[in-house]
Amino acid sequence: MAISDSQKVDLLWKKVGFGKMKSDTNASKKAPNESITSDFVVKTNQIWAQSGSIPNVIPTANSAIVHVYADSISGALETTEDTTSTDNRTWKTGSTNWISPGFGATYQLKVYAAPTGTNNVQSSGTQLFETGSGNDDQWYFDYQSGVLHFIGENLPTGIATSTSNVIYVSGARYVGSTGISAEASGASATLFKADLTAVYADADINTGDLLVVTNAGDGEYGVYIANQDAPTQISHLTAIASRDSAASDAGSYTQNVLYTSGNVTLGNVSAGSKIEEVMITVNTVYDDANASMSVGDDSDDNRLFDDAYLDLTATGTYVVNPNYVYSGTLDSSNTIKVYQNAGTSTQGNATVTVTYS
Repeated sequence: MAISDSQKVDLLWKKVGFGKMKSDTNASKKAPNESITSDFVVKTNQIWAQSGSIPNVIPTANSAIVHVYADSISGALETTEDTTSTDNRTWKTGSTNWISPGFGATYQLKVYAAPTGTNNVQSSGTQLFETGSGNDDQWYFDYQSGVLHFIGENLPTGIATSTSNVIYVSGARYVGSTGISAEASGASATLFKADLTAVYADADINTGDLLVVTNAGDGEYGVYIANQDAPTQISHLTAIASRDSAASDAGSYTQNVLYTSGNVTLGNVSAGSKIEEVMITVNTVYDDANASMSVGDDSDDNRLFDDAYLDLTATGTYVVNPNYVYSGTLDSSNTIKVYQNAGTSTQGNATVTVTYS
């Protein structure tokens, strides 16, 4: 026996109206008495990250956020009939993310019937209205899927099966960025910069962004929070950490390593020196997946930073705290080096910082 329409409506009423799962009939359990939550899932790739930039009036020109289908701009869009449905009943735009009237009344879709290949459809075609012509010939448009369906009992005369007309639509689509981002969530981003000059040159930095700077001016790293959008001077930042604040009386070596540099000597440490931290920031990726880099000494080239902890094909900062104490006298074993195998790379750049006490 088929599921009754009343059961289907009860399921939708509880799901949509109350955010609950239907666990019994309406006679046995009313919607407010359902207890099991059933929320809708929103995929991250469906989030319109720049929806706040959609104007409340449909624009008169295309942009990186809104694409308008109208005779005066890009032309109305010719749709394709869904041949799996009843003849002339359903039409597909082939595009998703249409902007609904919820963003403004002028985004209301307009529908026209005309022969295929018609130009200036809005002036030469027959407009079909959403509420129909009084002959139970209404249509419904799903703005998410971009599909138009004639939901009334009858088809409008302009698209009746006796005609060769097709459907055209005029409206606007969201074409901006999608997914979770700092702009979409209001959350701060963590950005890695080589120095403060690079910070001041980035106009996309937003208030609250966390900035990890490899060389804060003294050859050591610094961590800042941006106090305003697009900071251009030190007063626009709040310093929250540095190498000096992390370890008193610390010394450090910093070296920029190019893919052509081979092995690089950072410096010598005396007996009793404790290696607190090794930080490698990949500024430019290496284009050989087998490229490797480690930090150590001639007795053990992986002693302080094993190459397994680093991916030279991805930009970012990698930190290891070896806490190793050099006990010998000053010799080749106390000379800290970067050991690099660039392979067949044609590019690559990394900043290596070793901090000791």
